[in-house]
Amino acid sequence: MVNITIEDEIVSNSGDDYPENMTRMRWLNSRIGTDPNFIIPPFTPVEYSGNLLSVLGRKVRLGRMGLPDQIDSYFNPEMTGLVNKPNHILSQPIAFNVTVGGQLESWASTAFKPITESKSRISWTVKNESKKFELLISGAMEYEGMLDYQIRLVAKNDVFIENIEVPIYMLSDAATYILGLGHKGQKTPDKVNWKWDVKNHQEGVWLGGINKGIQYVLRDENYIRPLNTNFYQNQPLVLPKSWENDGNGGISIETNKDHVLVRNYSGSRSMLAGDTLHFNIKFLITPFKLLNTKDHFQTRFVHKYVPVDTVIAWGGTVVNIHHANEINPYINYPFFNLGKQTDYIQEAHRKNVKVKLYNTIRELTYKTHEIFAMRSLGFEIFNDGEGGGHSWLQEHLRDHYHSAWHAWSVDDAAILNKGTSRWTNYYVEGLNWLAKNQEIDGLYLDDIAFSRETVKRIVSILYKHRPEVVIDLHSANQFNPRDGFINSTMLYMEHFPFISRLWFGEYFEYEKDKDYWFTEVSGLPFGLMGEMLQGGGHPYRGMLYGMTTRMYGKYDVRPIWKLMDDFGIENSEMKGYWLENSPVKTNHANIIATSYLKSDRMLIALASWSEQDEGVNLDMDWKQIGFKSNRLFSPKVDTLQAYQEFNLEGPITIPKNMGLFLLLEKK
Repeated sequence: MVNITIEDEIVSNSGDDYPENMTRMRWLNSRIGTDPNFIIPPFTPVEYSGNLLSVLGRKVRLGRMGLPDQIDSYFNPEMTGLVNKPNHILSQPIAFNVTVGGQLESWASTAFKPITESKSRISWTVKNESKKFELLISGAMEYEGMLDYQIRLVAKNDVFIENIEVPIYMLSDAATYILGLGHKGQKTPDKVNWKWDVKNHQEGVWLGGINKGIQYVLRDENYIRPLNTNFYQNQPLVLPKSWENDGNGGISIETNKDHVLVRNYSGSRSMLAGDTLHFNIKFLITPFKLLNTKDHFQTRFVHKYVPVDTVIAWGGTVVNIHHANEINPYINYPFFNLGKQTDYIQEAHRKNVKVKLYNTIRELTYKTHEIFAMRSLGFEIFNDGEGGGHSWLQEHLRDHYHSAWHAWSVDDAAILNKGTSRWTNYYVEGLNWLAKNQEIDGLYLDDIAFSRETVKRIVSILYKHRPEVVIDLHSANQFNPRDGFINSTMLYMEHFPFISRLWFGEYFEYEKDKDYWFTEVSGLPFGLMGEMLQGGGHPYRGMLYGMTTRMYGKYDVRPIWKLMDDFGIENSEMKGYWLENSPVKTNHANIIATSYLKSDRMLIALASWSEQDEGVNLDMDWKQIGFKSNRLFSPKVDTLQAYQEFNLEGPITIPKNMGLFLLLEKK
């Protein structure tokens, strides 16, 4: 006999405060964070006037087929403000070309009008028709600068097609740099000829300049997000049949005098009457937002679980709480030891320190209360695999799971889960609970296994509960065979609008040249700033981009933070070497200067890529600097450099592959 006692009391919060009761299972079907009218700062609603679409700092003019005739950026070269004059990206309108019998199909297009679906999204549909085809182009623009095209080509009769192509003509200064298609961040080469290969996580490219560019990916109706970070080959791209076309498709890039031509082609094929092909394209218009250098330099990360007073003593303003410690013991399930977690966060807030938790998707602890309920769903949430790993997993799950992380210090083991399953709903609900009840200030994301839509939901619910949200994204370099030779920046660019800061450094190649740093590491062309990781980074090269490391592991960034504080860098203007009117230049191609300008002082960061000591002269633009000076010196920075006075007219010795911090002071 079972006796049930019913008390005259309603369980608070539907029982969600006690995950061990498994009352949270309904979270798997949650749609929280999907309000289309909720827009996070600094973005503004997407607007249109006629055929002109506008988002923060960017505009798109649509042509009669529904594709962009022009894309404009209004970001200034410093990336700190907007200008009134449009800065064009395209040199010709984007077209959809179908060649039959040596002739391009001629399209008749229906009139269209963009429709405001919500504050965050505007859409449109255009029916284009030729004698042989119907071409339906459905487009949408969202508030952070994404253009999403669903393109459907239908054959009216049996037909042999010589080529289907979407050419993109970009102005040269809008395609200075390239990421993707097997290229590490670099200047755009004269020619690129790329073909589809399932072993490579490559489906598009970013081409950009300092303050304007576009990324796009080519997909079809069967797209499934691949796994990433060591697991790509376990679930690689489902190649788009329309674009790939049995090896006939590809992308070619050709650099000309005044433009760069990108041909996205599928090659020859036959279609029967009624056959349909889906040529979907997703564009991102970069940069996404303005740089806030003041906020960046005033935000200091401590990436250790240490007492709050230690965070303050070190100069930190934000502490990242990783897993495998007493207040966040288990990976991606921060719902244990909540009392101690609350005490720590409340103390930090009393002392003006923000607290962020490690909590992401991809690996999930076996301590999860709902693990057997989720296991009962087959492979909806957990990945199939060869089993093995921790003894508990082998005993209780036995087989058909993918063993992952193991933290010995807290006896935690994890298995791989899918970043696009209903577990994302639980995850977003869990963050909502943490923001509301624990008052977390943001997240530390260790790579991202979930979709752009999930990130939008995350930031939406965090901003509903917290006055300021800080999300930093760490990535290990994924340009390797396991990950399909994809650049981390290329992979995660769709998430960048919703991220506060990058920490791209693990296994990154800090010995590579300035173009690699600018595109792969710094975040600057996308409206983000970042920090260094691998080996503590390179202090001089990092400061060219406003980057330091953070307090983590054995690395101590306090000498650099002291230099920045003594100078007052948060109140300076950052003048990067990439600017045409940079106020300080050197006479050596491998010695680069970025300056931080104030009304009476200037901090100059010099970094070398030379294999020998070099004597360099500085070329000062005194008019832009705004004050005269005859005092130039290197301030003492513990463990890095000694105090030394320099002659403005004479050469300054820069140690090989290192650099120098200099201060210029008003007379």
